[in-house]
Amino acid sequence: MEYQVGDYLVHEGSGVCQIEDIDDMELMGKGSRKTYYCMSPVFKAGAKVFTPISGSTVRLRPVAKQETFTRILENIDNIECIEEPNERALQEKFKEVMGEFTPESLAQVVKTVLIRKWQRIAAGKKVMALDEKTLSVAGRKLYEEMAFSMGKDITFAQNLFEEAVKTHTANTVLIGA
Repeated sequence: MEYQVGDYLVHEGSGVCQIEDIDDMELMGKGSRKTYYCMSPVFKAGAKVFTPISGSTVRLRPVAKQETFTRILENIDNIECIEEPNERALQEKFKEVMGEFTPESLAQVVKTVLIRKWQRIAAGKKVMALDEKTLSVAGRKLYEEMAFSMGKDITFAQNLFEEAVKTHTANTVLIGA
């Protein structure tokens, strides 16, 4: 799918970006010219991202509409937590689900990790470092897109999502938490 200057997209690695220019360039002296989307990440002032229009392994998609996030929040109790008793396999499952590159898949991972984190804290245990890392990556992506779609800031989106999880999942028990 081709996009236009001014379009807002979700860049797999850089989050919500706006296309500022579409230009033929030769990057890193490889000797071949390609047409690139020249984008600015919305939540990283001054940053620039260059992604080839074709032949790139980096995925782009349109930003989800506010209705998508409203539906996710309203149906948070229907989002299945990812259950896997083996920690290494669970982390792989998180990567696999995040690889689906949808707000729904990010919500599933973030919900699962939040509940694991809260259960560990309630049991007097330390939060797992890999959970914190997963929450940092998946949470940032989810909260940025959600905030952008709702016209709010990231903290608002994060609090809204976490409150929805707390309110609707009080009885959820995870294996391996």
